[in-house]
Parts: sequence; structure tokens; C-alpha cells
Amino acid sequence: MANQYDWGDSGSFASFAGDLLEANPAAAYYSYGEEWNTPMQQRHYQNQFQNIYNQYLGSLGGLLREDVGGGSVIPSVTDNTFTGFLGNYDWNDRYGSLPPQMRGSFESQYNPRTREIYF
Repeated sequence: MANQYDWGDSGSFASFAGDLLEANPAAAYYSYGEEWNTPMQQRHYQNQFQNIYNQYLGSLGGLLREDVGGGSVIPSVTDNTFTGFLGNYDWNDRYGSLPPQMRGSFESQYNPRTREIYF
């Protein structure tokens, strides 16, 4: 008989916490907040949860589509978790590849318009 304090196969709190993060993708996503270095980057990524989760689902679907022919669907699904996807996500590179307008910096701040005065 299993008791109420059984934490699973490994018997550790770490496996329970990992399972909890997998069960709640938003908690896993926002736990990576310390990797968002600047306030502008934080503001950008606070609104990007659904887009990044959709990228994960797309990669998971691609793995499933590839493995259907091979018959080994289960191992690749368990290896490709959302926290694993977030761990490999390059936050700074993705943010740096955005156009300046999406990063919140506008070129007009550094290159102001000039007036033409006609006499």
C-alpha cells in the first residue's frame, strides 16, 4: 500500500518539483525570468508565453510526426519536455534578433528628424 508521502519513483522532492513544473507550463516559463536581463527584455518576454509554448508544441508535433514511421513515439515525447525546451532556448539571441521597433528602441531617438527652413 502506497502512503500519502510517497514522492514517486526516485523518492525525492526534486522529481516532484520537476513534475509540478511540467504540469504547469506557465510556472516553468516564468521561472526563467532571471535570464531576461534588461527591463525591456523582461517586458517583451512577459507577453511571449503563448508564442514560445506554441513553438514547443510545434517541435513536439514534429518529433511525433517523424517517429510515427519508426514506431518509437514514447521515448522522444518523454525526452522533449517543456522545461527541457526552455533550458535550451537562447533568450538573448532571440531577443537580439528582433527588429529595433519590437525591442522598444527606435532609431529616431538616435537620429532625430531635421527641419528644413526655407527663406
